[in-house]
Amino acid sequence: MNLILVKTNEDIIKIPVDDINILIFETPQIVITGVAIMEMVKRNVRIIFSNHKGMPVGEVNSYYGNAKRNLNIKEQIDWSGSKKGRLWQIVVKEKLLQQKLNLQGCNLDTTGFDDLINDTQLGDQTNREAVGARMYFRRLYGNNFVRQDMDNDLNIKLNYGYQILLAAVTREINHFGYLTELGIHHDNATNEYNLASDLMEPLRPLIDRIVYNDLEIEFNTAFKIKMVNVLNQEIKFNHKSMLVATAVHDMVRLELQALSEDGEIELGFEL
Repeated sequence: MNLILVKTNEDIIKIPVDDINILIFETPQIVITGVAIMEMVKRNVRIIFSNHKGMPVGEVNSYYGNAKRNLNIKEQIDWSGSKKGRLWQIVVKEKLLQQKLNLQGCNLDTTGFDDLINDTQLGDQTNREAVGARMYFRRLYGNNFVRQDMDNDLNIKLNYGYQILLAAVTREINHFGYLTELGIHHDNATNEYNLASDLMEPLRPLIDRIVYNDLEIEFNTAFKIKMVNVLNQEIKFNHKSMLVATAVHDMVRLELQALSEDGEIELGFEL
């Protein structure tokens, strides 16, 4: 089976399975066959189900993975603290840089961000990421914005976009044969995606900027489609132009390489 047939009220659309990275069900009323699910899972497609409000609530994970998965997991358990700390330092510095560039691009105050970037230590021991987040979100969305307010329309939009990135990063971690549960910084016992939550951090500002540019747009189907299409947006990663989906693949590969091998890596985005 190489094609997925999508039946609407008006038409039947044929989509090659190999062209699908992530499939999101916007409503519980959608029906899908077991055969279609099986074929997509075999190709490591992330299948995400949404509740009646259109918010993601769960996804299907594949048993199919890298042939070296068992060896990789043993290696993952033994990742050294110094390598995890160094990678987290690199990730946080790049995230802070992208936050600064977002503010700069919106003609907003960037005071303090250069110091935060320069002061980020191994493992971000002084939590520059959290300090930057408090400064960044209030400057970007206003002094009254609270990231923890899950009923806020802005947070609903942000979380939907972050979920798209999380699914894409999770897909690549699975492709390379590692566990998403074992992170390098995030360590939540109830979070199945600790590692994906760690590795995706430099790309979060991409979602932040889209939400900023569409502040007046409702959280509706058109907005969700725009968020899903972020994976087809062209950006630069390490001086090369590519789609976000390709950049996610290359970023995760380099991040995992940094944890498993000696030497430095570069994570440089132009979002």
